Amino acid sequence: MKLTGGQVIAKALRAYGVRYVAGVPGNGNSGVLEGLNTPGASIPFIRVVNEQSAVHMADGYFRACGSAMAVVLPAKTGIFTASAALSNCLSDSCGVLLVTGDRVSDDITAGSTGSTQPGSGWDADSACGGLKRSWKVRAFPELSQAMHHAFASVLGARPGPVHLEVPLEIQKHTDHVHAESLQNRLSQGGLRGDPALFERVASLLASAERPVILAGGGVVAADATSELKELAEALSAPVLVAGNGIGAIPDDHDLNAGSVGLAGNACGTELLGKADVIVAVGSRLSDLSDVDGGGWSVSELAGKKLIQIDVEKNEIGKRYPVEVGIVADAKSALVDLKSALNGKLKRATGARRQAFIELMREMRGQWWNAVASKSGAHETLIRAPRPFLELRKVLYRDAIAVIGSGALAQIAREHFPVYVPRTFLSPGASVAGGWAVPAAIGAKLAMPARQVVCVVEDSDFLQSMQEMAVSVMHCIPVVFVVFNQSGPEFVSGAVGSLGVRRSMGEFSLPDGRPYSLAFSEIARSFGLDAWRVEHASQLEGVFRRALDSTGPALVEVMVARHETNSSATPNDVKLHAKQQASVA
Repeated sequence: MKLTGGQVIAKALRAYGVRYVAGVPGNGNSGVLEGLNTPGASIPFIRVVNEQSAVHMADGYFRACGSAMAVVLPAKTGIFTASAALSNCLSDSCGVLLVTGDRVSDDITAGSTGSTQPGSGWDADSACGGLKRSWKVRAFPELSQAMHHAFASVLGARPGPVHLEVPLEIQKHTDHVHAESLQNRLSQGGLRGDPALFERVASLLASAERPVILAGGGVVAADATSELKELAEALSAPVLVAGNGIGAIPDDHDLNAGSVGLAGNACGTELLGKADVIVAVGSRLSDLSDVDGGGWSVSELAGKKLIQIDVEKNEIGKRYPVEVGIVADAKSALVDLKSALNGKLKRATGARRQAFIELMREMRGQWWNAVASKSGAHETLIRAPRPFLELRKVLYRDAIAVIGSGALAQIAREHFPVYVPRTFLSPGASVAGGWAVPAAIGAKLAMPARQVVCVVEDSDFLQSMQEMAVSVMHCIPVVFVVFNQSGPEFVSGAVGSLGVRRSMGEFSLPDGRPYSLAFSEIARSFGLDAWRVEHASQLEGVFRRALDSTGPALVEVMVARHETNSSATPNDVKLHAKQQASVA
């Protein structure tokens, strides 16, 4: 059959399961956009305001469901506009396909037979950072093959953002195309590890008295959360989560010991320091910090027997020495490890292990009490943790919370329990702001039957609030909760953990009075239902009304100043540092 290049792209996207395409229209991608309207291959196009928001939207989509969304921009300069967004996708292993347009080189025509094999174009290293791979299609006959290479990379063992440049002439060119099932060409099944290595690991775990399982984002990506719980229960081993592993085990599970890393808590960090054998599954261990031991640094994993299981060979032992390293996907590895443990666990070891479990429960209880004491649950003024407490009351267990960048994610981790994988979405350290609003829209597109709430600070919201228009135009019912930091001052002259007055980071007028926008009024002008909350007693009722809205809604929360930058007091910071130092 005869198809245009744009139609070839649209049919390939549909064959690979892409349900939405986001982007900005322009002359450079007009052929692709025309192809998206092809009968039998049509895919909804979500027009965003800002190019970077299109990538953020696809990022949120992938985090929520594990499937890829495509982004279409007019020119390859869009890569640089969206570089921070792409870098975030790369660091957090989020699969996104970015298609841009351009003109072909003078020496190649649209119908020529030039090669698009990997490496014959240009890749991420020679183009720009933030991409897993990048290729340029140099001839129409190579377009289908190029789409296959791109998707194989997007959805590979470690997903990531992949760029495909398709010149406008190739998008518009029409020629005969052979029909084939591209979906069948993607790799099927997981990567299994060496059985002999699992036997070694099983022997180590059988004799361990204080084993700990460290679950990373690879457990969630491999849909291996059930297998994780089964292994933990068989071992009677506490489970710590790191990075994107949040939700790998429910926060109310008896073996959930907290989190470690950049968004970790003191309980998890201290427990990690007491372990004798650590099984790290699906974690690159990249966000574990070193502990300052009086002028010298000690790894949180120092002196431990580390077993690292990762789908990529070059990640094994990359940051910390390992006792045993296994290259395998998380799902198959957890199944094989549990099988290898059959008959090896000793009753005497189990009794000593139970004492470790009791210690974990005691530490966890102390941590929860400390967190509850600073939540402001019984105060009239709204401190930063309070909205999270009220949201958790009204949301379903499988509701998706999209949390903005900065300290807000840390506050949410302390005060917003997570029960289901892929329901706590927050950006990596490479995104400064503007991620949450479009990411929440993407998450709702991915999981339309789920409640989706986006919680964001005012300074973050200002960077992408224009994308509320997208939620209105496409009737995407996301609830946006905006922390307006110009609320009443909670503690006069409060000082941050770094000894700097927190007011330095606030929006203020020359005379020192807070400068504030009426976000609820702005939202109404966009067409959203909106409310402004000034007293803590109003939160639950307003949240319920917002969730009952048939379209997108916004709740502006007047948060007490000096309480959103950190939920920890200076004493909490000192205590946390002391607990971390005890790991050594």
